[in-house]
Amino acid sequence: MERRFYDLNIPFGENIQEIIERVEKLDFSGICIVSDLENLENNLREIKRLNERTEIDLITGVLIKENIEKTAREVRSKVEIVFVSGGNYEINRTACSSNYVDVLCHPEKGRYDCGIDHICCRGAKEHNTFIELNFRELLTATGMEKIRELNKMKELLRLCIRTKTNFIVNSGAVEVFELRSGRELSALSFALGANLYDALLANSVLPEKLITKNREKLNQPLKGVELNY
Repeated sequence: MERRFYDLNIPFGENIQEIIERVEKLDFSGICIVSDLENLENNLREIKRLNERTEIDLITGVLIKENIEKTAREVRSKVEIVFVSGGNYEINRTACSSNYVDVLCHPEKGRYDCGIDHICCRGAKEHNTFIELNFRELLTATGMEKIRELNKMKELLRLCIRTKTNFIVNSGAVEVFELRSGRELSALSFALGANLYDALLANSVLPEKLITKNREKLNQPLKGVELNY
């Protein structure tokens, strides 16, 4: 069976059209274009326009950096995926324990450790929050920092596997040359310790289920009311 791969973290930028054109040549069924809060409304309109011109499924997302619970609740009804910019342990833990957050991005960023522990993973598993391994953090690291980044990602993955917490490898690409195919992203988690089946699942079936679930929620007119067709 042919797998449907997803990259759930492509930041919105001036070159987004060029990135989409490149993605069309890779083995992706969809990508999530992630906006910042300040330009969310304008970017959502642009993503809607771009979606009409490509066969790639363009998923809407927003990245929040502070006031996590309050902000995530406010934007939950506007986008399909809510991301939190990780690195600070308290933010990491809050994101993992929130009903409104879907993906914790680069929890190890700027740290000497991986940024999460078994408490975070337990919360993430309970709330179906994905822990991200961001390929760009590794790609842009230099010298010994690249080795440290690899070690932190390996520890992130070890905790996720041990606690059966969902993880995903995203490119985080802001330039075309930073993009990688779905199988290449899966290869990173495989190389860091995941078995092949889980590595492929993390970038295909699991994100697809997340997107489907969130879209069903967004299509409900009222909380607790379901439409029968």
